[in-house]
Amino acid sequence: ADPRAQARSEIAPVPSLLRELSHKAMLPAIVFIFSRAGCDAAAEQAAALQLKQSELDKVASELGETREGLASARALLDSQTEHGAKMEQERRTLEVEYRSYKEHHGSSNAQQMEAITELKLTVDNLSRQVESKTQEVVVKETQSEAQTAYIDSLRQKLLDAEAQRRALHNAVQELKGNIRVFCRLRPPPADELSAIQPVDVGQLRVSHGAETYDFNFDRVFRPDTTQQAVFAEVDGLVQSALDGYKVCIFAYGQTGSGKTHTMQGSNDPDSWGLIPRSLRKILRESESMRRDGWAWTLRASFLEVYNEQLRDLLYGEAGDPPKLTIMHDDAWGTVVNNVSTYEVTSMEQINLLMAKAAKQRAVGYTDMNAASSRSHSIFALYLTGVNEALGSELHGALHLVDLAGSERLDRSGATGERLKETQSINKSLSSLATVFSAKAARQAHVPFRDSKLTYLMEPCLSGQGKTLMVVNVAPEESNSHETLCSLRFANQVSQCDTGGKPKRSAKPAGSAATVPNPQRSSVRDSAASARNSERNSAAQRDWSKPGGVPTRKASTVPSGSRRPAK
Repeated sequence: ADPRAQARSEIAPVPSLLRELSHKAMLPAIVFIFSRAGCDAAAEQAAALQLKQSELDKVASELGETREGLASARALLDSQTEHGAKMEQERRTLEVEYRSYKEHHGSSNAQQMEAITELKLTVDNLSRQVESKTQEVVVKETQSEAQTAYIDSLRQKLLDAEAQRRALHNAVQELKGNIRVFCRLRPPPADELSAIQPVDVGQLRVSHGAETYDFNFDRVFRPDTTQQAVFAEVDGLVQSALDGYKVCIFAYGQTGSGKTHTMQGSNDPDSWGLIPRSLRKILRESESMRRDGWAWTLRASFLEVYNEQLRDLLYGEAGDPPKLTIMHDDAWGTVVNNVSTYEVTSMEQINLLMAKAAKQRAVGYTDMNAASSRSHSIFALYLTGVNEALGSELHGALHLVDLAGSERLDRSGATGERLKETQSINKSLSSLATVFSAKAARQAHVPFRDSKLTYLMEPCLSGQGKTLMVVNVAPEESNSHETLCSLRFANQVSQCDTGGKPKRSAKPAGSAATVPNPQRSSVRDSAASARNSERNSAAQRDWSKPGGVPTRKASTVPSGSRRPAK
């Protein structure tokens, strides 16, 4: 019976009994009855629950045993299935063997001999095919070896042709002259008459006062000549730097004659000057030479000579820049110790460097030019080319110089600091004229150390390299005086002999030329420059006279053929 129902039946008569017991003395008895009845019911429920739990445990145990039996049965089934698959494979193998055995033993001897003959023929055909293929492989290997030898011979011919090209290119440049002089005319203003008349590709005529003068140069560029046309004449000289020579290109002329435009140009690539176009050519050529096994490293520096002091235009660190000293090197020509040098691989890098240098270069206002360059700027590019296959290493150098313009004090109106700058500019240009005058006279001593400018340019002006001078002139009649001075100086330069043959810097691979140690002493150079300071003042040029020459040396070279005015 249900314990709960039994408990309810036992408790049912209790209410009626309570109604009969109205006296307080009967309450303890009532409490006792309820307590006893509740305890009995709880005990009965606990016993029933315990019974149910034991039944559940028994069922769970049986379920576990059943699962274990099922897993064992599955494992046995898998084993039997795998065994059946193996037996099936063996059965098929036996069937194939049986069919083969039956076919061979069920046929006659004649049939067996025929089958053997067919097999022999098949083997013979296969052997012939293998032999034919082997012969083809041998032929292909022979042809491959011949082609490899032919490629090697073509490569050697290409290298020989490149060496011949360098030699012929250098011979052509030497025939043109180690110092070449170009003249470029700046376009005159619309309201001014021109005092210069181009006569031929290498000749022009200048009118000054009542007289005219004829001058001959390697090339004369008319006012409408584009920047590209000017560079086309310089292209071969720039190539010489990649061939391992020291090259110097410098622009000369009075202030405002267009030197900076010729050398640097503007930001528009179509208006680029000689400096960016030369660097672009070198970058392109060095990249194209990679397929011939050449690997090039290009390092650039940019400095100026301001009041006879060297200034690093690319110095960007805090504090005062280190002292710069000039040294000469067989491989590089001129090297400036402690100057900032940057490896360049693209025109974007070069444009950033040139923009940085332009911000730091000294410029100022004069009566002749609102943005006159007050210093000489020198952009130097050092080239190192290595060809491991040839075991060769080339070292070239390209120096691009933008000289400050010569000025007459009575026209420039320079005073104070501008006066000092003008005197320094004229002094260094006078030293340059003295150098060319000494070379024209074939003097044993050439005073390169008279100024920082000429000392920097010494290697290229001494016959070790190739030099191009671009004289820029302003064609206005009002500038005919300065124009005549510039042209006479350029004519003197064109008749100079550098006194030597350009040296090509080529060495075995691995013997790289390094920039001299900045810690090397340059006291000897400074002392020599100090000893020559007195001679510098004696070499001053009187720029106020048309065709004036350095006072310490008389010019022995005609300064243009003079002809009467018409």
